[in-house]
Amino acid sequence: MRRASFICLFLALGSAAFADASPQTPLRGFSCEDERTRGFNFYCDPAAVEEEVPEVKEADPPPAPPVPTKTYTEQIEEYRRDLDELKHRAILEPSPANVQAYMQAQAAMVRQAGLFTEVWQRSLFSNPSLDANVSRPLSAIGENLFQDNLDVEREAAFETAASEHALMFVYEGSGACLVCETQGEVLRQLIDQYGVAVLAVTRDGIALPTFPESLPDQGQIANMGLDEIPSPFLALVEPNSNSVDLIGAGLMTQDVILDRVRIITSIPEGELYND
Repeated sequence: MRRASFICLFLALGSAAFADASPQTPLRGFSCEDERTRGFNFYCDPAAVEEEVPEVKEADPPPAPPVPTKTYTEQIEEYRRDLDELKHRAILEPSPANVQAYMQAQAAMVRQAGLFTEVWQRSLFSNPSLDANVSRPLSAIGENLFQDNLDVEREAAFETAASEHALMFVYEGSGACLVCETQGEVLRQLIDQYGVAVLAVTRDGIALPTFPESLPDQGQIANMGLDEIPSPFLALVEPNSNSVDLIGAGLMTQDVILDRVRIITSIPEGELYND
């Protein structure tokens, strides 16, 4: 009887508690403000720390491409070594695979050389200042024109030099000098054609048939500083200043003599190949 009364009283108290509750009033025993349950309610912590958002780091820039460690010269030398190795292997072990490997490597080198040649040619087309054909024509008709003009310049320079200088011819008349007599014949043709004065000097006192009026060397060649020059040799002598310009030693043709005289007398040093 008492147990039933207790149950009724419990139910009555519960109904009164729910009746007093409203949406605006939190339930006692279940409220975050209830001192009795504050330490046990895991969902009502007013001082909860907000979850930290991880800092997004800016992505690092992509790495720079590696700098080649080999120079172009080193790369070419390495390629040549590899090509030689393939060739030598194909020679010493001439199997189809080895020979074909060398042929393929050789063909690759030929293609690269062809590409270089093409770029070279196209560069000449667009840069006339680099084209040798501008200053000296490469065609047959152009070469003939250039040579004719050069011959005129040579002859003019030689005639001018002949009027201002003497051509000194130093030789040996004995058979020990195999080309001295032939050189005398070339000079005699120059005398007949251009009227140049030639001072012939014989080192051994034996005169050539083409220059019977030759003077014997009595130390004059050594005094000029030309004693070490082998026979025969030619030099330009300027009588007023006694300056001596060596033309060259050994057998020289008429064209070579004319060209060297033109260079010595008409072209300033350092400008021969500037045109």
